[in-house]
Amino acid sequence: MKKKVIIAGGSGYLAASIVRRLQSSYELTLADVINAPEEFSHLPSVRMDITDPEQVIEALDGNDAVVNTVALVRERFDKPAALFSDVMVKGMWHIADGCVKSGVNRIVNISSIIAMGWPSDFAQPHRVGDPPNFGESDLYYCISKHLGEQVGYAYHQAHGLEVINIRPGVIDGDGLNAGPVVPEGPIENPWFVYVDPRDIAQAVELSLEADQVKWGTFNIVAGRCDSLFDWTEARDQLGYQPEYNWPEIPEKGGSL
Repeated sequence: MKKKVIIAGGSGYLAASIVRRLQSSYELTLADVINAPEEFSHLPSVRMDITDPEQVIEALDGNDAVVNTVALVRERFDKPAALFSDVMVKGMWHIADGCVKSGVNRIVNISSIIAMGWPSDFAQPHRVGDPPNFGESDLYYCISKHLGEQVGYAYHQAHGLEVINIRPGVIDGDGLNAGPVVPEGPIENPWFVYVDPRDIAQAVELSLEADQVKWGTFNIVAGRCDSLFDWTEARDQLGYQPEYNWPEIPEKGGSL
């Protein structure tokens, strides 16, 4: 029997790659405040405002897992802190609490490589457990991703909810970030921060199937020796093997 998985934020850019990867192997439902893309009109969908806890509980009921892709992404830099709190922090809280109340076992939470701020040391790949380094740049987004992870951890400890945080790099093609551009001059340190959305979808599928991993946080980036963020824990614990690594851009520096 196929697992039932609900995709929160199922009409978004990243969700599309996830749905394409999962739709043949899982019984999917798309949940969002806007209509699903025409490409996925054959799939069931529900209206779910992540800021409304009752809607969240109702939408989650009957599923085995939820993939949370909801975030303020495009045009986020002029938004107030309260909106980040409502959508990304309280929203994750509503999902975690809704899972407990509706019997959903697992959350795959799409976080970010900058959930702890940007690395303070660029001489070596940044690992998940390295110290935080928050700065002014994109602070609301960084804090919201960080707190979302902490909400999941609290519910894992308190209720045994299984939570895997996926920290994607800069997502190629999302309309906000330019694609990878080789830095000018000599490259001595790791620098590559990008990831293809299809590799994120791979990581989501692996996270849904990783029965031995009840809690974890993993960097998901391109599989290059010059990646600024270390992805080897995802390889070792989830079986993640990046497939889209920009081979046309020579790899320089790094130590993976």
